[in-house]
Amino acid sequence: MPYLSPSDGGWFVPVSFDVPESDKNLVESEMHKLLKHLGGDLEIPEINAHSVVQAEWQGGGPSSEIPGLNSKEPFAQLPNELKNGPVVLVLHGGGYVTGSPAMERPATFKLSKMSGARIFSVDYRLAPQSPFPAALIDAVLAYKYLIDPPAGAHHEAIDPKKLIIAGDSAGVSSFWITTDGRVV
Repeated sequence: MPYLSPSDGGWFVPVSFDVPESDKNLVESEMHKLLKHLGGDLEIPEINAHSVVQAEWQGGGPSSEIPGLNSKEPFAQLPNELKNGPVVLVLHGGGYVTGSPAMERPATFKLSKMSGARIFSVDYRLAPQSPFPAALIDAVLAYKYLIDPPAGAHHEAIDPKKLIIAGDSAGVSSFWITTDGRVV
C-alpha cells in the first residue's frame, strides 16, 4: 500500500515573487545575528537571500469549480469561505536536497479538501547548490509575502492568526513563529 493514495484532483497556480531589497537586507541581517547567537564562535555560513522566491497556491477539488482560476486574478472567483479561511504555508520534505511543491500535491490537495484551507507551498532552494540557510531564508520570505503581499499579488494580506505552518520531514524543522508573531 502506498504512503498516500493518488489525489483525485486539485488545482495549483505557480507563483514567483520578487523580494524587495529592504526585505533581503533585513532577513540577511537577522539571520546572521541569530546564527551568531546560536553558534557562538562557529563559522557563520554565507547568508544570501534570493531575489525571487518560487511557490504554488494549491487547493483541493477540480479547477473547473473555480472559473477564474487561470485568469490574471486567479482568486477572484474563490468561494468566500475559502478566500477568507485559513491558509497553510507548506514546506516540503526531502532533507533540503530534494523535493518540490509538485511532489507534495497528493498530500496538499487532500489537506486542502479536509481543512477547507488554501495551501501555499514553497519551492525553496535546495542544497548543495544553495546550502543552509537558503531554504530557511526562502521560508521566512514566503511567510512575509503572505502576511504583507506586494501590489499585484494574487492574494490579500493573510492574518497571521489564520496562517498555519505545516510540512513533512525537513519541512517541519524550517522555522518557528512565536506567539507574538516573531520568526525564529
